[in-house]
Amino acid sequence: MKQICKFNNKPATINNGGYKKGRWIVWLNLSVSEIEPTENQSETFQSVTDRLVLNDFSVAAFVDAVDPLHLALATNEEIYEILKYFNELDELESWKALLKVQIQGYDSSNKVNQFFLDQIPFWIDKATRVGLVNSLNMEKGAGRAVSTLWVEGRTIQLPVDLALGLLQALELYALDCYGVTAAHLSYVEGSQSIQELRDFNKEADYPEMLRFKISE
Repeated sequence: MKQICKFNNKPATINNGGYKKGRWIVWLNLSVSEIEPTENQSETFQSVTDRLVLNDFSVAAFVDAVDPLHLALATNEEIYEILKYFNELDELESWKALLKVQIQGYDSSNKVNQFFLDQIPFWIDKATRVGLVNSLNMEKGAGRAVSTLWVEGRTIQLPVDLALGLLQALELYALDCYGVTAAHLSYVEGSQSIQELRDFNKEADYPEMLRFKISE
């Protein structure tokens, strides 16, 4: 389970946690940053850290164990350090395996799956979007001008036509993001050079996040 850990010294991207009962333990430290020590704590670094249990000492086992959302935080340099740790820097397929998981994690993260409604961040998944469109169309057919939507536990009152327009824009945004993710996965799979993969930018080409203003 990911957690914020603090350190006196800058932690390595990946640390050996031991070998127990036929399995390898590793600690994955991403988003490492400097912090100011406090009166009660002397630590000067923190990271988003996860403890992984691997069936063997390999990138393949790491990929099976890692949380894609966590790996999505990794920089290119941190991906390099992970491969170096497993002695697989020269393995093209290992680079591909890591990057494909990272792309999928990034696609599922709030770097992509998020929009803003009056500066408040939200997300509505595909199934919920379809359900809302159906409900709104029924309300419109019944002559209702305003609908009350529940989004992430919040109630939002919107004119029916405005809500339908918002959902249409969101659906198009999601479609464009899907296309970018698919293109990234295809690029990684088709790459024939490690240098191409080292230079790959998982954040490139995604559309600008949507921002809706509904209040005056």
